[in-house]
Formats: sequence, C-alpha cells, structure tokens
Amino acid sequence: MDLEKVIFVINFICFGIHLFYILFFHLRVTLHRNNNFSQASTKVSIIICARNERRNLALYLESFLKQDYENFEVIVVNDRSWDNSLIVLNELAKSYPQLKIVNIPDNETDHFGKKFALTLGIKAAQYEHILLTDADCRPSSNLWLAKMVNEFNQNVDIVLGASTYEKKKGFLNKLIRFDTVQIAVNYLGFAKANLPYMGVGRNLGYKKKNYESASGFKSHYHIASGDDDLLINQIANKNNTNILLDKDGITISIPENSWKKWIMQKSRHHTTNKYYKLKHKAILTMQYMAILLFYSSGFFLVSTDEYWIYFGIFFCIKLCLAPLIYYKPFKILLCKDLLLLYPFYEFILLICQPIFQINWKKT
Repeated sequence: MDLEKVIFVINFICFGIHLFYILFFHLRVTLHRNNNFSQASTKVSIIICARNERRNLALYLESFLKQDYENFEVIVVNDRSWDNSLIVLNELAKSYPQLKIVNIPDNETDHFGKKFALTLGIKAAQYEHILLTDADCRPSSNLWLAKMVNEFNQNVDIVLGASTYEKKKGFLNKLIRFDTVQIAVNYLGFAKANLPYMGVGRNLGYKKKNYESASGFKSHYHIASGDDDLLINQIANKNNTNILLDKDGITISIPENSWKKWIMQKSRHHTTNKYYKLKHKAILTMQYMAILLFYSSGFFLVSTDEYWIYFGIFFCIKLCLAPLIYYKPFKILLCKDLLLLYPFYEFILLICQPIFQINWKKT
C-alpha cells in the first residue's frame, strides 16, 4: 500500500471517529430538554470565593442576591483580600439579609488556595443544595437560580451548568469564547451519554452529602486547580448527574484580555487532566487525536491527485453538520457569531493544546 493510500485510510478512520463523537455526544446537547417542573421550596446555598474582587463584587453580586427565588443564601468567602472587598460586602449585607460573609484574614504568611476558601464556604452553608459561581460572573437572568435548582431531584445530586464569556472586540476574545462553548458542549454531551467527567466552577451545583462522601478536596488538595472538574470527576456518575443548558440559566464571565494571561489560565486548567479517571482520559485522548490526525492528514491529501476529493467531501460534511448540531448551544452561550468559521477556530485550538502543556511544564 502506497503512502497516499495509507494517509487516506488514516483520514477516513479519523473522520469516522470524529463523526461518532459529534453524533453520539454533541447531538445530545442539542436534543436536550430541561425540566419544566418547579422546585421553589428547595433551600439553596450559593457560594462565591473572592480574592481582591472589590470591583466585581460591587458590579455583579447584587444580581445573585436579587434572584427570583425565596429560599436561598449567598455565602461570599473573602479570601485574604486587601482591596477593601470586605467594605463592599458589609455594605451589601445591610440591604440583603441572605448575604453571609466568611472572612479569611490576610496575615501575609499563609498561602491557602481556593480549595481552602471553598471548604470554609461549604462548611458555612446551612443548606444541602449548593451552587457555585465566581466573583467575576453574573447570571444571565434572575431565573438562573430557579433553573439550576429545577434540575435536581431525589436521584440527581449534581447539576452541570454552562458558562460563557462576554463578547468583546478582537481575535483573542473570539478564540476564548469558542474554546469555552466547545468545552461546554463536550462535557455536557458526555454527561448526557452517562459519562460525566467534569464541570466548571462558574456554574455548578451539587449536594453537600456528595462533597462529604468524597472527603471534600482531600484527594487532590495538593493541586492548585481542580476544585470543580476533579471533584466532579470523582463524585459524578450516570445516575446522579443532570445538565442545564438554558438561556436564563447560564453565567457570564469577564474574559482575559491578553494572550499571556489566557495561556497561563489554560495551562493551570491542564494540570488536572492527568488526574481524571482512566476511561475519561482514554476517550478524551482519542477524541483529540482523531480530529488532529483528520486535519493533518487532510493537509497532505489536498496535494494529491486522487484523494483530495475525498477529504473535500469529509470537510464539507463537517461544515454542513456544524450549524445543525451546534446552533442551539452556540446561541444559548452567546457565541452563534462564531459558527461560520467553526473549523478555523477548531484548528487554531488544536495547535494551541501543546502550547498549554509546554507552558505548564515550564511553570
């Protein structure tokens, strides 16, 4: 078998694997229907960890305190801030009795991470149902809390929500937003296929009993990241996990504004991947390798006389599937403007993946 035929076979197999992931996992997100029944009587603790987030707390915290819901509290863990965050929190507490403040003083000697702050926040929570978000996030509507709570039930202990980033000018913003929605479609789709492997701390819910059954963050406390994805990887299963994808149930965050900061952020996130369960690492690695080899072998095939047409057909199928499969999640996550150049952003992120890993090894 000549080299061209070998590469064509590789391209064909990788396209088939890639197509399987799209239709078996991602299509489930588009077809997903959220629960319609209300669980307004469920009591909920919202936990936000904040370090030197005075400006964001002043801008966004009230949007959580004003949720159209009766039985809830908002716990803000002021994590060793020195920017007068505590003053902002104390002022808000005068108007909102549901706001509870947990203050960790900055003694300039302790170097606790977010997991310590989150542990204190969960201990301070008086309710079984816990929702997590970040200080630089805002809910998309005053129904966010109700939407998330409605996905819990007697058997569902974990709700994986979705989060997006504000739309701003520039290519970096487009890439960040595309990366975020792509990740969301993936982990939500895997959860729908009974393979939950992660969630994002910007919009995540679980019951306190599940956190306690895992002894909190004990097994990965030594890792700076992973308060969201590693815990979910540990406690989630096909029976206790549900997802929410609703325009009123997402959170919106502030994106990084420099390539260096974004690469560092992504590098921190990549430090947790190797701690996933083996089955999750295997299926995610196969997913990445299939699309990477599809593009790389395709670039070779376009220069051939016989096989370029086949790669062209595969690529056109992919182009046609993208708006059909991804329009709904991209629209909900405020990223439908990125669909037209879907393969372009996808390819750029494929190139970026090794950069994230190399950068992490150097830090």
